[in-house]
Amino acid sequence: MAAKNLRFVGNYDINAKGHFLWEILAQLRGFGVGRIVTKSEWGRKWPTQPSYIRIVRAEPHMDRWLFGGRLFGEWTYRGRSLGLYEFADNLNRSDWRLIHKHEEPTFTKCEQPMQNVVFPKTFPLPPVQVILAKKEAAKRGVATDSVPTRAKLTPCIDPEFRMFTPFIKQEDPKAYSNSIYDEANPEAILDLYGEEIPVKVEAWNYGPSVHISRFTKKIDKVHELEEGEEEQEEEGLDPFAIGQKR
Repeated sequence: MAAKNLRFVGNYDINAKGHFLWEILAQLRGFGVGRIVTKSEWGRKWPTQPSYIRIVRAEPHMDRWLFGGRLFGEWTYRGRSLGLYEFADNLNRSDWRLIHKHEEPTFTKCEQPMQNVVFPKTFPLPPVQVILAKKEAAKRGVATDSVPTRAKLTPCIDPEFRMFTPFIKQEDPKAYSNSIYDEANPEAILDLYGEEIPVKVEAWNYGPSVHISRFTKKIDKVHELEEGEEEQEEEGLDPFAIGQKR
């Protein structure tokens, strides 16, 4: 009797249209110092604004799967130079591509680089908060005109866009409003994601890729400790308490 066909169900990894970075560099002389590498993800999001890394120094860990290592390179993101960066995380995704030397002049050419992201210096306070503040000021005998209606805006940069800090500027809004959404430019914020707007974030694929070694003594020992703590919790004992009596 013939076996039934197996059907694998899962999410398609769109960031797997290339090679591992260390797989590429291990085949180049001097680990590719002076060469240019890029990610397919950058090309899909901003096809007219090239993003690439010119390798300055490479330090692979030379592990079995060529997953680990540190890379120092001059990072150009969307046509703007970010300077010298150290890369140690998220290098084991098979999304990297080597730019051949005869393609470098054409690939690195950028006519319209990324523009600065402008945010307002201040933002309007919620109307209810202003009303309550004026009522409190009236009770204390303070002039209601002294109650502030705006506050200083301090941008909270997501770690994903932390390298854009030099390109984030703050200016006075062109037109004041009662809502921050009317004063900020939403197109400039959405442009940070390019042509691929994120629609969901799943817990299992959030963050950089990590290689976890299975069936090691250290992991088994941790599991044994966790099982012991669960048994103590079922008996009504605190596993972190010292000298607790039964």
